[in-house]
Amino acid sequence: MAFRRCLVATLVAVTVALSGWGDGRVLAASAPQPRPPGPGTPLSAAPVSAPSSGAASGADGTETATAVVREHGYTPTGTAGYHPDNDLSVIVGRWTAAVDGHPQQAFLFHHGRLVGTDTQLPSATVEWLWSTDDVVALSYQLYRPDDPLCCPTGGAATVRYQWNGTTAVPLDPVPPADWSASASRRAVSGTGSTGTAS
Repeated sequence: MAFRRCLVATLVAVTVALSGWGDGRVLAASAPQPRPPGPGTPLSAAPVSAPSSGAASGADGTETATAVVREHGYTPTGTAGYHPDNDLSVIVGRWTAAVDGHPQQAFLFHHGRLVGTDTQLPSATVEWLWSTDDVVALSYQLYRPDDPLCCPTGGAATVRYQWNGTTAVPLDPVPPADWSASASRRAVSGTGSTGTAS
């Protein structure tokens, strides 16, 4: 009986350690997640292969676009910003392996084709606000250095991204990624560890 309690306690401790519970970060406990394309990879209108899952495209291509987001290791949080006929549209996703909904990444599409992401590293929290044919507006929750991941107190920043004919460019300053910045979007790498790049 004592052995069984010791085994259970050990398993709980390992689970807590791997999940990053208590320190505000989520750590990967499984295979590395695929990295989405981002500003580190030039944004272009080059075709992206269809998802290997063979998902049906649906009447407006939404199923295909959400399948592409899933193939990059993210679960779409909504598709209201996705319009395959627009020069620029977006699907925001949360990292599928995360237990707390963080990090999140905005996947940018040009006429239904994935052309990149809003930032190279995912943000703690990002959401779609509005779109026109060639502009997408995203909101980033801002964290002060001592804020826990659950509770940002730095307000929010709106960043508009515009399709300029060949690429998506930010029209507003993208909040810093560094966790020690006075107001940060809290960039998180694909493994759930903190990062300082944009």
